[in-house]
Amino acid sequence: PMETVLRLRGGSGNLWGNSWQAGSASMGTSGTFAPGQAAEVEKKTYNPVNDPEIEHCPNDGVTQLSFSPKALSPKQYLVASTWEGEVRCYEVEPLTGKTTPVGLQRHEKPAMCCGWKADGSGILSGGADGKGMLWNIATGTWTQIASHDAAIVGIFHAEFPSPSGAGCYITGSWDRTVKFWDPVSTTGQPIGVLQVPERVFSMDVVGRVMVIATAERHILVYDLRNPSQPFRQKHSPLKYQTRCVAVFPDQLGFCVGSVEGRVAIEHLEDSDLPKNFAFKCHRHNADSKDPELFAVNSIAFNPVVGTFSTAGGDGSFNFWDKDAKHRLKAFHRADRPITTACFNHDGSLYAYAVCHDWSKGVAHHMQLPADQRGAKIMIHPVGQEAQPKKEPATAATKRW
Repeated sequence: PMETVLRLRGGSGNLWGNSWQAGSASMGTSGTFAPGQAAEVEKKTYNPVNDPEIEHCPNDGVTQLSFSPKALSPKQYLVASTWEGEVRCYEVEPLTGKTTPVGLQRHEKPAMCCGWKADGSGILSGGADGKGMLWNIATGTWTQIASHDAAIVGIFHAEFPSPSGAGCYITGSWDRTVKFWDPVSTTGQPIGVLQVPERVFSMDVVGRVMVIATAERHILVYDLRNPSQPFRQKHSPLKYQTRCVAVFPDQLGFCVGSVEGRVAIEHLEDSDLPKNFAFKCHRHNADSKDPELFAVNSIAFNPVVGTFSTAGGDGSFNFWDKDAKHRLKAFHRADRPITTACFNHDGSLYAYAVCHDWSKGVAHHMQLPADQRGAKIMIHPVGQEAQPKKEPATAATKRW
């Protein structure tokens, strides 16, 4: 094991967070790329696309990835929360793809989600310990900002509501509540609590729109300018358990992904409801009588061009154009699931984590070789394959 202690480097040269003791048997290797081309030549079963790998990957599965906001540009950072309870941060060089670990913090139990303050001054995370934490990148402090009676599975810094002018932290939990927290308050009490029908499984916030997906297939949509009542409440149009949701960048709708390898496109305006549809993905032998179905673990929108990705339990990710109903590109499958993925603020990078997703249970995980129990995180340089389809569909076009 490596014994080097990696010192931490913040955006202004200040030290922030904990020192990183590197000593992992599952550490990855860093890579570089030119646009549209990976530098590595040798293909690996967990990285068939040959994308650059994050250096010093986590020892356990990754629950969420999140790129830093535009406010920190030109510097870019990637945060990963893990089942081991760690929140790891890496600096990413936009042009070369080289990554450098800059620090980590730990929850008492698994870290279930992560995100950023809107101005980039801090990293947010939620844990199975019921604690929402803020990692201040200027001071390195690790402060509790939220609490729930069960695991926190979603954490956001939203523009609305904003009682003090600093926006609002929003947390969603398995305790069947969504709570709102004033960033400048020192009371430790939420400024608002929403009771939702079931445990929160997934949620997303973009601008004024918040979408919450719970157990028993409930979907709730809120206008955060008036969050006391849901703007729309319904059951998922998909028959089986909801795995993920993602709001359109233009805030006019959202996507829902399920454990059965299916995605639904849902619009919010009544005039757009006829545009709603669903399609199949992340399935093997889809045309057979007994196809193998995999969960859609992640849906992420490219914030610039508006196309989106799906990543699933089959180990593959795809880029899609919802308006043209067109799959832009299907990438080769890894030998294990992709659990989470995200685009950076300008849509030029796409990060994804390859690791176990517990779909086959604890016993299966314990039987895996040691080098497959940890995670691998790759960064894909996004090229023309994410651009929306402009020409009309033809017979050769892959339609849903």
